[in-house]
Amino acid sequence: VADAVADAVAANVASLDASALASAARVGGEVAAIAGDSWYTTSALMYAIEYFHVAQDMEWWAAIVATTVAMRVVALPLTVMQQKNAARMHLAKPEIEAINKLAQTHSQDKEALERYQAEIWKIWAKYDCNPVKMFAPLFVQAPVFISFFIAIQRMSAGVPSFATGGASWFTDLSVADATYALPLLSSLTFLLSVETNPPNGTEPQVGMKWGMRALAAVMIPLTASFPQGVFVYWVTTNVFSLFQATALRAPALKKLAGIPDVPVVHAAAAAPTAGSARKIAEKFGDAPVMHASNPKMKQGKKAKRSSQRQEGDTLE
Repeated sequence: VADAVADAVAANVASLDASALASAARVGGEVAAIAGDSWYTTSALMYAIEYFHVAQDMEWWAAIVATTVAMRVVALPLTVMQQKNAARMHLAKPEIEAINKLAQTHSQDKEALERYQAEIWKIWAKYDCNPVKMFAPLFVQAPVFISFFIAIQRMSAGVPSFATGGASWFTDLSVADATYALPLLSSLTFLLSVETNPPNGTEPQVGMKWGMRALAAVMIPLTASFPQGVFVYWVTTNVFSLFQATALRAPALKKLAGIPDVPVVHAAAAAPTAGSARKIAEKFGDAPVMHASNPKMKQGKKAKRSSQRQEGDTLE
């Protein structure tokens, strides 16, 4: 009897393994058929989604969520670097704007402007910041965002099992959401991520903020015809942004990530004055050095002639 039971169990396991392998081969064939002629980042994302679906036995919607979270976690160091750079640039802002103010008085003197620019580079080095670093996450996230969108669009059209890979009311990931619930949820989470994004220094301009709010509203009718699988990605990445922004505002996590604390200053009060530098110094210590005098520079030919003319007038 025991041998008979063991044989039956072994047969069932074998049939299950064969079924699973056949399913994996079928899905792999579906993805391979459309990934072969896609751009390498797009095909890589397709295979990543397929991995979670086949190897981790996830439904397609859950595989999209898992891949999205994995990609955002990989890009997290770049986001932290951007936050640190933004905070340091804000601390350097009084010195930078003081130099720019002095440079305006020598706008026609190329040599003077070069010296002022050299001073600005020294200030950036002093605070270990650079404007170029602000765009680092964009250089990574923008191609991933576009590739993710194309990957899911193509999988919606070329992977038949997407039709049953959803959940709740969005069971078919290959068609648009007739209830508009996913477009609304995507727009809402995008708006919340904009509203909760932690400011660094001056508050966002009112016009820019209203522009983002308008974009959130316009997104609903413009994207309503997209497959539901696309919205699974968008909602997931927006929710991740919400949690990320909230986490990076926590003092303990900011300290752990090495993000400096900066005061929030209204745009109208962000003038490059010694007073603003003193306020920062009172709060954080180590006052930024205000460049009260022009950097030493060689006199140009025009400046020499002007100086000689003034001396001649004085002698007369």
